[in-house]
This record gives sequence, C-alpha cells and structure tokens, in this order.
Amino acid sequence: MEITFDISEDELPVFLAEADEHLQVLDDSLIRLERESSDSELVQTVFRSAHTIKGMSGMIGHKRMTALTHALETVLDGVRKNSIQVTKPLINICLEAVDHMRLLREEVITSQTCDLDIDDIVLSLKDFNEGVKTESLHTDPNSVHAENIVQGLTEDKNPPNQKKEPEKIEGGNSDQQSSTYQIHAKIDENSIASAARAFQLMMALQDAGDIQSMTPSQEQIETAGAVGDFSAIIVTVNSFEKIRAALTMISGIDEISIDDKIILSNGSAVLEHVQKPEPEQTQQAAAVEQSPVLPPKSNLVSEKRAATPFGRRSADMTIRTNVERLDNLMNLVGELITDRNHLKQIHSRLARANSNDDQIFETITHLGRITDQLQEEVMHIRMLPVSSAFGKFPRMVRDMAEKIGKNIDLIIRGEETEMDRSMIEEINDPLIHLVRNSVDHGIESPEVRRLAGKPERGTLTLTARHEQGRVILTVEDDGGGIDGERLRKSAIQKGLITEEEAANLTEEQSIDLMFMAGLSTAQKVTDLSGRGVGLDIVNTNIQRVNGSIQVETKLGQGSQFQIVLPLTLAVVPALMVSVRQSTFAIPLVMITETLRLQPDDIKNVYRKPVTRLRGKVLSLIRLSEIFKSTESTEQQKYLFAVVVQSGKQRIGLIVDKLLGEEDVVVKPLGAFIGDISGISSAAILGDGQVALIVDVFGLFKLAGI
Repeated sequence: MEITFDISEDELPVFLAEADEHLQVLDDSLIRLERESSDSELVQTVFRSAHTIKGMSGMIGHKRMTALTHALETVLDGVRKNSIQVTKPLINICLEAVDHMRLLREEVITSQTCDLDIDDIVLSLKDFNEGVKTESLHTDPNSVHAENIVQGLTEDKNPPNQKKEPEKIEGGNSDQQSSTYQIHAKIDENSIASAARAFQLMMALQDAGDIQSMTPSQEQIETAGAVGDFSAIIVTVNSFEKIRAALTMISGIDEISIDDKIILSNGSAVLEHVQKPEPEQTQQAAAVEQSPVLPPKSNLVSEKRAATPFGRRSADMTIRTNVERLDNLMNLVGELITDRNHLKQIHSRLARANSNDDQIFETITHLGRITDQLQEEVMHIRMLPVSSAFGKFPRMVRDMAEKIGKNIDLIIRGEETEMDRSMIEEINDPLIHLVRNSVDHGIESPEVRRLAGKPERGTLTLTARHEQGRVILTVEDDGGGIDGERLRKSAIQKGLITEEEAANLTEEQSIDLMFMAGLSTAQKVTDLSGRGVGLDIVNTNIQRVNGSIQVETKLGQGSQFQIVLPLTLAVVPALMVSVRQSTFAIPLVMITETLRLQPDDIKNVYRKPVTRLRGKVLSLIRLSEIFKSTESTEQQKYLFAVVVQSGKQRIGLIVDKLLGEEDVVVKPLGAFIGDISGISSAAILGDGQVALIVDVFGLFKLAGI
C-alpha cells in the first residue's frame, strides 16, 4: 500500500543519513549496555538516540515508526531511572525493535508500506514496563496499541503555566539550588531541516533540566514546518558552562544566547561569562524579550567545541553532498594531475637545453605544488573512517555467537583510521566473510575452550592502521588455529591437488590452500559457512583492489588475517618501468624492493629464470615474454628486477629500465578492450602516451605461482 510522508526530496537524504547514524548508535550502545549496565552515560546515549528517531519520524508523519520508537523510549526511560533492570531478554527485544525500525525506514524511500506488524513488539516492550510507575516526560501509560501511542505524542507535556520540580539528571544534585535560564537561538535560514535543529535544541534542554516554556511548542516542531527562531525557559541544577557546552554542539545554528549573553555567533563560541543574575531577577527579565547585543570583538575567542556533559557526540561543521559530485571532482583533479606531469616533462627538457627562463620554471613549480595540495584536499574529502565498515560487526558477532552457542567478545581498534570511500565499499564483503569465518570456524565452543584451559569467552579483534602510505586491516581470533594437514587432506579429497603436490607443500603453502575455490573443512553445512565458498571470494576481491592478504596461525592459539590495501583506487602511486618500447606502471603498494642484475645473475631452474636474493631463490618473470613486447636490438649491460609480493610469496619482474615514481590516474580499459591477463587498467602519462598498469596477482597466476 502506498504511503505519503511529509518530507521533500531535498530533506530525504538528511533524514536517511541521520536515521542511519542513530540506528547504528542504538545497535552499538545496546550491545555495550548488555555488558556495562551500570554506565549511566551509555544509558543516556541509547535513550537520546531513540528519542531523536521518534522526533524525526514524528516530523515527517511516519506514525508506525513514531509508535515503535516511543515504546522503545519508554522502556529505556525506565532503565535510566533504575525501575527496569538491564537483562539479556531486554536487550534482545530492544535490538529486535531496532531491526523493525530499519524496515520502517525503508518505507520512507519506497513510499510503500512493508509487511510488518509492529503491535506485537510494541506490546512486548510494554510488558517490560508493566507495573512500573514512570514520570517520564514522554510516557503515555494508557497506550496499548500503536495507534493509541501516536495519539499521545503531540500532547503538550509542559504547559507554560505549569511548574514542577526539575528532575535529577546526570552530574546534578537534587540538593543543589536550581537556576532559571532564558535560551534563544537563531537557526540557519538555509538549513533544509530547521525543524530537526529545533528538535535537537529541545532535546538538549530536556537533558539539562525542566523546560518551563518553549517557542515554538513541541507540537509545532513536529509538524516539520520551517523554524527560524527558538526560545525557551528552563529550570536546572546544571551550571551555565554545562548548558553552553550542550547547546554549542548542535550544528546548523547561527546564534545562541543564554540570558541575552551571546555564546555562539557565526560558528564561534564566546568564552566570556558574565556573572549569572539571581534566579528572581532572571525570571523577571525573562518576561521581556530583549534584542541580544554582540560583545566587543576583543571578547570573541574561537574555541573547539568541548564534549557535552550530557553525552552528546561531537559534530563538526559539515555538509552532505552527492557522491557523484565527489567522483566528478576527482576526475577533474585526475586531468589536472596528467597536465602537471606533462609540464614536469617540459620542465625537464628545458632544463636539459640549458634554458634560463626562470618564470616558466617558477610557474610550473607553483602549479605542481597547488595541484598536489588540491589532490590532497580532494582525497581527504573522499576519506571515511573505517568505523563505517566496522560498525556493523558488534551486532553481527553477538547475533551469530548466540545462534551457535558461543561466547565471543569483539574488540575494535583504530576505527578512526581513514580510507577512500570506494575502498571501504570494496572491502566490505571480504571483512564480513573473515568475521563470519572466525566466529564459525575459528573460535571454539565454551566446552572445548574450557577443556583446553582457555577462558570460555573467546576474543575476536578487528584492527585498522596506516603504515607507509597503506591501510592495514587485521581480523584476529584466539581460537583453535588452522590445521595445515587437515587442509591438505581436504584439498586431495576434493581433487584440487594431487598427493604428490600435497607432499611438497610447506606449512605456509598448506595454509594458503584455504583460498582455493571450493575448499572447505567444515564438518557440516550451516547458514553461516561450510559451503566451500567464502575465502576464495575474499582473496579475489582483495586482489581486485591491488591489495594482499596474509595469514598467521598457531594451532590451539588462534589466527590472524592481515589485509594490506592502498589508500585509494582513484590515483595510484606507481613505479614506472620500461620494457622494450612500452611503458608499464607497477603499483608501489605491491613492491618490496628493486634489484640491478647482470645477465650472469640470472639462472634457469626447470627452464624458468631465477636469481639468489639474500641466500634464497627468487623466481623471475620477464615482462617482455609475458606481454610479447618487441625485441630490442641494443645490448644491455644491466637488467632490473622489481620484487613484488603476494601474501608470503615473492617474484621478481624483469624490466629494462626504472623510470621513476609517479602518481598515475587510473583509467579502466573499457568493454571494447576487455580483460587482459596481467593488466588491471591504464593511465595517461604527461606526454599523452598510455601506460598499462600491471596486475601483479594476474602475473602470479601466469607464472603458475
């Protein structure tokens, strides 16, 4: 059935993005709350996110989402007032409610009612609140069904003439003397979600104390109409500084004043604090609305917004834009990089000709510097923290572990590490496969761990970090490790390798068998794994983005999967090499070192070229033979080998010359050319020539490694 919401096309992306953010907060915080039930700030965070989603859904007229979030909020209000205890069944029903909210969110996109009955879960949430008398501002004790809940949402819970004692909040003391503050805010007139900003102001003040009066009212805000000015009077035991810190965290506000003292103006917080008038004087002054006067410029000091005492997350001054615009901007920067490289070549030719035109040199140098800065800024815009990829795993691990009867703690480190948005999208599925594999295969059941002398609770650790211009992701567990002998036997049984081949494999090579398509050592097929697919897909997807994966494992102690990735797919730092008359680009992320070889340094073993590197045999590949390049007639005194690595395997790529490092803009080969073994894509050089970008993993396959 078609359903209509009171939301414009411009407002839709904002609603969806903020809804996703708060749904993720609910997921993460509820799982933490299961283990840290005494953390009052965490309880406040969960309650606030549910309250925000309720307000957002109410403003667009999404009645079913409003009803469900109201029921969830009521239960969470009981938790924060210690009238409802945090238990596993409570967390389960709250997480189920979050899942329902995600389905209801999709209705806003499709404008179609989904096949979901929320009455049962609303009643289940109400069951936790039965017999609990709550004084929450948002509780409607007479509601039974979703429709009844919605009716109570627009009631004015704080009539202007009704006074009540301020409730005790975190950081406050009921024995402290309360103060009255008059708040006024001007919302950015260009904001496409001004009602949402007003709602955030209202929420911050509700957290801080008791709202005595407010303009516009909550009912007016929830109609989602435009809001330019917001004012309120609150009674609170919190200090002026705490109120200021909470309000200045909200973005999209042009100006905020407390008792006519400007605390925020054009994005700059004002540190000057004039002595607070006595409560009686403040109440008299509140009756007359005065025009705020900016303090002298000398009193205006810019500061970073401090963390709010009410637990609100820090929000930078940000904008949301279409991803396609970022891609187009990146393409334009790519063209500029190509022109910069061309100018560098012209610069070099002029220098060799002993030209003394310093102005040309200065202009080329300046343009190169500006291009580098522009490229860096655009790359920063495209960067996202890996928390956007890691965020789903706490809930996923909890649900999977509970389903198969395991106890697993998930630890996430380095979630602030940034990578290109496109790279995060590409690495998403491989990470899911690895996490599922660790939960299902890696970590043992509580009984097995107990018999092995381990803690019954297993540990799964996700880590992200930057290292030498690359991103390193690790998935590590303290499970039973990987049995190389078992992998060899499974590969033989499935006909993937012969017994002779298996006998010649080292332990490291045996472990690498797990990445062969169709190989699985699972004793039974489940909906988590055991169908012979997964790790081969992981390896393929990682290789497609010029990354690599390595495995470290010890029987009985656990396993670690380490993924090495470039920072971005758009611009690739590469080593340019010459092979006969052609130029190739080898991604630097794959290179470990370069060698200069004399013809006598190259030997043949089983008719394949090899050389010795620090006492070990290094297999070699002649790129001229792989790509059938035109033979050169000139005699070369030296050859060069570029050593590249895949996992723990290394090979040397024999080339004629090393031309130097260069940032190349990646261009797809296109459907007309199609896939070429050993080549991943192309790049246009500064002189207009095309350089082919080498697919290192494809070369490993061509070499039979």
